[in-house]
Amino acid sequence: MRNVDIRTSRYDHVPHRVVVVGGGIAGLYFTYRLLSAAREVEVVLVDPKDYHEFIVGVPMAVAGLVEFKDLLFPFRQLTKAKFVKARVAAIDERCARPAEGSGPICGDYLVLAPGALHIGSAQYWSVEGSAAIAQAAAGAKAVRFIVNELTPVAGFQELAYAIKSRWPEKEVSIHVVYIGEDYRSFMEVGKRWAQEIGLEMSDEPPPWRPDELYIKVPAARPHPLAAGLEVDPTTFETQYERVYLIGDSSLLKLGLPPIGWGALWQAATLAKAIAKELESGVFEVEAESWLAEGDKEKFLQWMVYRMTSGTPVIHLKGLYDLWRGQVWRFLSA
Repeated sequence: MRNVDIRTSRYDHVPHRVVVVGGGIAGLYFTYRLLSAAREVEVVLVDPKDYHEFIVGVPMAVAGLVEFKDLLFPFRQLTKAKFVKARVAAIDERCARPAEGSGPICGDYLVLAPGALHIGSAQYWSVEGSAAIAQAAAGAKAVRFIVNELTPVAGFQELAYAIKSRWPEKEVSIHVVYIGEDYRSFMEVGKRWAQEIGLEMSDEPPPWRPDELYIKVPAARPHPLAAGLEVDPTTFETQYERVYLIGDSSLLKLGLPPIGWGALWQAATLAKAIAKELESGVFEVEAESWLAEGDKEKFLQWMVYRMTSGTPVIHLKGLYDLWRGQVWRFLSA
């Protein structure tokens, strides 16, 4: 771990510095969009891991379309952004304070994209955890997903679909005992996919059988770094000037399901606004009519549209190809 002391008063070669906390899809996509649009800006990306994990692509790996290792992108390959390996324990104005090993990491802007806190043992939000689930599914007679959380970790529907696609002879089912109403609307969308391939969906818990794999879907909660933060639904700025929260924790605080498409939307919207402010001095969110003022219902309608623009594995394969061939290639060129 490198010792880094980055303060806005200590650089003179770059007029503006943006510190991004979190190298998941929201943080990385924000970095890509900002550096694509803005000149003379430095981005410092802070993450405790060595790799960006393209978790959105987990269903593709489970379905056998890519290898699990193909979902790992080493941060050391980044050339257009400065990577700092650190776990941020707190924020102080526009500074991120690592838990140990380095001083505060400060900038003109602080963009928090720490993901969500996941409560549960079924770790399909990590490459290692999802690979273990795929291995266990391969040896099970049936795979049962049990949802009994108000705000479950997203991705279980696509994962179930991928398992059924790869092993069509297996019984694969999703049992929604309890879930938030917004999530239930997405479950309705998934029923069409389920019917096409014989994936069972039920409101009842499954009976227990020793030769079957039971996956209790974990809960998603705002990350501890987001504790006490208020989020503007249009700009994603917190109560602290030029400190923003995007991604799963932001969506949860806004009362929205923490789904990948939502994180990408926030990242793109904020990057465009900051790039415009860096160029013109005016921060302006150019929201389309259906996004205006953070309209929740219209946002959910848009999410349903994105989720129905192809089968789960097919539309994720297109996103993966875009991620590797455009986003990562640009940042690591």
